[in-house]
Amino acid sequence: MKLKFSGGRGRHAIIIQNASKAKNMIEAEISIAVLIKKARVQGLSDNKYIDFQMRTAIRKADKEKRHLTDVEIRNICEFSGTSPIEISMIRDRSNDLVTAARKKLLTEQPELVIPGGALYPSQRADACWRDCWEFLRVINYAYACDKTEFTSPEGMAALRELYKKMDVPLNGLSTALRQLEIFTKKEVESEKGKSQLSNIFRHLLEELNISAVKT
Repeated sequence: MKLKFSGGRGRHAIIIQNASKAKNMIEAEISIAVLIKKARVQGLSDNKYIDFQMRTAIRKADKEKRHLTDVEIRNICEFSGTSPIEISMIRDRSNDLVTAARKKLLTEQPELVIPGGALYPSQRADACWRDCWEFLRVINYAYACDKTEFTSPEGMAALRELYKKMDVPLNGLSTALRQLEIFTKKEVESEKGKSQLSNIFRHLLEELNISAVKT
């Protein structure tokens, strides 16, 4: 008489399968954690063509994930020739600018936040606007330094890969940033300043939407 152990083998297979899934999940979490540490937008603090004091101020502000202080703005603008008033205005109105861009975008394209939309569900939309605030913070660094190409190649590569792994809708984020550009430029009076901001936003959008992700 032969005993059958098919049930045991089946349970064993399920255990192995579950262990494999758990391992994959852990590896994915580790990968995302590594990318979060590597992801960085600004590369101004590594630019040797920028004054050392400017680089130091940018590095400190970015590490603390904050806007530039009045003193930092004044010191940077003395070197760059950019208007400290405009930099301070963008900083002080950053929350309002992001809010205005969100309202305008959702009025014109309400389909973005309904099922199937690029910013659905609400958690995805909230993350998009948080990222827009962070991007505006760094864009203001670039505007203060009068630099168009301000991103970190390695940091942006990690950010793109992170967005890919987390299924961030770049089309929705890009649309939001274009709307934010419109409102930000309204804070600047000179055509030169508006043009510079356009170039800065364009550079960021180009870097975000590079299709070939390299790590």
